[in-house]
Amino acid sequence: MNAAFLLELLAGIFFVIAAVPLLLLAARTQQLPERILGITFMLMGVSYLFYETPYAFDNEALIVPFSLVGRLLWNASVVTTAAFTREVFHREKPWAGPLLWSVVVLLIAGLTISAQQGDLEGMAPIGNPGFWFEWVGQVISFVWVAAASLIAYVSAYRRARIGLSDALVSNRYMLFACFGLLQLATIVLLIPMYIGYESSNGGFTDTMDQLLGGLEMLTIGIIWLAFFPPRIYRSWVERAAARSATAR
Repeated sequence: MNAAFLLELLAGIFFVIAAVPLLLLAARTQQLPERILGITFMLMGVSYLFYETPYAFDNEALIVPFSLVGRLLWNASVVTTAAFTREVFHREKPWAGPLLWSVVVLLIAGLTISAQQGDLEGMAPIGNPGFWFEWVGQVISFVWVAAASLIAYVSAYRRARIGLSDALVSNRYMLFACFGLLQLATIVLLIPMYIGYESSNGGFTDTMDQLLGGLEMLTIGIIWLAFFPPRIYRSWVERAAARSATAR
């Protein structure tokens, strides 16, 4: 196995693991946000596994078909991320629906142009203009979830300081804003990675792939703290909130 891709494979596995309790919770409560988020994490995790498996095991024959499946799953997760943001933060806003559909249209346009250009992997930013339609759609989705979560965090943090909101809830908003920013950083990093891949006729540098894997593992850590925080972390958040309230 190529160790350079191990972190990304692990990230995919942990995303899938994180998805399961959310989907089980949604099955019990019939709550839409948990269901959408569980589906999002599952799509992201399986997408990583499809993307990285051919490279990890040096199987060139699988690169194009597995990359295509991984790409479709990743774009589906981008749409569900935007759908989650709309459902949780902007359900009543008239502009939220059109913004969600703009993400869908950009992704479909990118995939369509890429197919016409013969870039099924979606890794040719120089020669394939469809790459940029797709990339902008992803940017909109992750900027949206980061901004909405950050705004919700500021509001919840103020309420928590006067005892009107749970400190763990406000902390979860902050962590989910970090999730959006880390996903944004990941797709920004993909630009030089894919330019190098396109220029070298199909090769990634170990350093860049390890950096990408590190970002993805950091994202996993953020997700686990947000939705499955250990007792020591919960206690730390609650103590910090109590000190903040006392210092008012």
